[in-house]
Amino acid sequence: MAKRAFALVVVLGLLTGAGSALAWMKQGVQVVEGGWSGSRVTGSVDADAWTRARVALTGLLALNRSQAIYFMRATDDAGRPLDERCRYRVSGGALPGRWWSVTVYAADNYLPRNDDGALSFDATRVHTDAAGRWQAIAASRPVPGATWVSTRNAGHFDLTLRIYNPTPAAQGDFARIPMPRVERIDCAGGQGA
Repeated sequence: MAKRAFALVVVLGLLTGAGSALAWMKQGVQVVEGGWSGSRVTGSVDADAWTRARVALTGLLALNRSQAIYFMRATDDAGRPLDERCRYRVSGGALPGRWWSVTVYAADNYLPRNDDGALSFDATRVHTDAAGRWQAIAASRPVPGATWVSTRNAGHFDLTLRIYNPTPAAQGDFARIPMPRVERIDCAGGQGA
């Protein structure tokens, strides 16, 4: 009887530890600005075992942070979860790097399963105004005349911003990065703006 009780305690302890580690690995990032989150150690030699495990779990292929820094968000500017039934305006200005991209990921951390050929947009696809501001639309259907990223079959999705060859200032202080806005325009089914 004592051996069974001991075995049960060990199994419960292992399950609890594994569950908490899994939850931490899926979270384990810090909020940067306006709903975006990132990690200062992802892709660096300073990354601890938990960070490396989170990278392995989520499938993020992290480059060295001098080559790329990564930010994610799962909510719009009002704090509502990103949902494929809604349309969003993603907008910003110059980002502190040589190049950047924004990609849609479904809740399972994979690209949405669709054949739209529009699962990301980057610095070469957006049109900037005289002030250097740009915008794109994240929606399940294309918007004529707009830079579009498809959210079809994404369910509740995340956006990942990658800044390639970021400036040393951006690497050292995420607060200095002017993060893009994500504004909900409207939703199907009467969810409103």
